[in-house]
Amino acid sequence: MTMQQRIFDRTASNLVIDCIVLRKRERAIMCDLSQSGCRIELFDGAPQLGSTVIFELDDRLAFAGQVVWTRGGEAGVQFTKPLPAKVMVALEM
Repeated sequence: MTMQQRIFDRTASNLVIDCIVLRKRERAIMCDLSQSGCRIELFDGAPQLGSTVIFELDDRLAFAGQVVWTRGGEAGVQFTKPLPAKVMVALEM
């Protein structure tokens, strides 16, 4: 997805978040975020292009997306569906 295709504005973030990538629990920094996607940097490498990433905020709140680009240790994730308001509030966005 290119900048011209973005529907939602991105907000800078430095949130450390738990996620699951290729069935492995990981920690990541969410570098920026919008309702449709985010840029992450994993503490332990970068996910593969096309990988599914499941983000966990707590036991009751999770959301997922697919890696659509990688560059160095960073990756762009497009969410499966736009984040609902309760997730944006939980992320303090």
